[in-house]
Amino acid sequence: MGGLAIVLYFGIDWLPAPEGLTPEGKRILGYMIAAIVFWVFEVLPIGVSSVCALLVLPLTGLAPMRAAMRSFAIPTIFFIMVSFCLAAGFVRTGLGHRVSLGLTALFGNRANRVVLGFMLSTAVVSMVLADLPTAIIFASVASPILDQNRCVPGAFRFGRCLMMGIPMAAAIGGVGTPAGSGLNVLSLDLLHAHAGVSVDFFHWSAVGVPFALILTVVNWLILVKMTPPEMDRIEGLQDIAAKRAALGPLSRAERRFCVVFGITFLLWLTSPLTAIPIQTTAVVMASVLFLPGLDIVTWPEARESIAWEVLLLVGCSSVLAAVMQDQGAATWLADRLLGHVGGLGMTALLLAVIAYGVFSHLVLPVANATLAVSIPVIAELSRAMGVNPAILIVPLAYTGSCVFLLPIDPIPLTTFNYRYWTIPDMIKPGFVVSVAWVAILTACMAAATRLGVF
Repeated sequence: MGGLAIVLYFGIDWLPAPEGLTPEGKRILGYMIAAIVFWVFEVLPIGVSSVCALLVLPLTGLAPMRAAMRSFAIPTIFFIMVSFCLAAGFVRTGLGHRVSLGLTALFGNRANRVVLGFMLSTAVVSMVLADLPTAIIFASVASPILDQNRCVPGAFRFGRCLMMGIPMAAAIGGVGTPAGSGLNVLSLDLLHAHAGVSVDFFHWSAVGVPFALILTVVNWLILVKMTPPEMDRIEGLQDIAAKRAALGPLSRAERRFCVVFGITFLLWLTSPLTAIPIQTTAVVMASVLFLPGLDIVTWPEARESIAWEVLLLVGCSSVLAAVMQDQGAATWLADRLLGHVGGLGMTALLLAVIAYGVFSHLVLPVANATLAVSIPVIAELSRAMGVNPAILIVPLAYTGSCVFLLPIDPIPLTTFNYRYWTIPDMIKPGFVVSVAWVAILTACMAAATRLGVF
């Protein structure tokens, strides 16, 4: 596939430029396509591909290295890094285990309700903690329950339903607040860079939280309908209660983490009043975790939890998106892909943009790259239509976490290695959930627009 990517780049560069697109714009489109092929098929490790794409870019004449690096070192990089540090502190203090044990058995021991309990708990925690570690935490709690109920991987629908539901809920819950996913902060940075518009924590969450809760319940209904558990009641939940009781009161490290994270979340909520960017808050408060004597988390522990390849991918995607904007490729794409929707009413326009965002994952299954390509395009469309760019870009950003049509994203893959489900298993309900995503998000954004949220 690496050879195909290189052939695609040179083939596109050799072809005459379409009307309205400069040769440089055509070249960056070919370069982006080649990079996406490398990322999707992991021709090289994703981090290595990202570094290569960044360092080779100046050789194409599209952007000098100094200019490219300015777009690489965006605040999103640091937010994602410290979100992994916060997650490491959440897990290392034992608070993550305590919270997961306390939430998962809230709805009783009937199989369908156990799945609902896991999914809602995962979604809620994912709203304030990074979606990826949240999925890992709840999967680790679900695994022994499946073992105790003798659910053989690949043979029991309950195991398939539960282990698909956890990462799906983590991805959906991650949409709830800007803190739920690095994709959210990346989108906000791209919105500001390409449209000059800022959206604060509160206004994002005003739509994201209700949308995530509604869609999580709808997702649960779809899963238990399409993959109905074959057992009525689940054993092992009494063990969860015993384990929860055995934990005793909060430890000193857990209380300290609660204080640090509570202050962090309060500063996120009040960012419109304090004018402190959420990235700055996250970095400063995450630094507190490492203070001597607090015993919350050490740097070696946090360093091991950071997905460095994700940071490199986000940075490289940002660079390529900026070059697309500079070379006019984003404007040309906006006209070709969505130019025909300019005469639509607001609800129909939202429906078109959201459907584009969701189903573009079939073509661009790397969410960072999808947003990096799409947000400059929608920004140009908004300018042409005289619409507030946030009205179209925020819902497009929400679709970045819709990773179920082609589940090769790290979030669904958190439970894949347990072998309870296969890729086709998730694609089937994933398609239905994606359609529901479009419908529910369109309704939420239409209501938010009428209420003046954006």
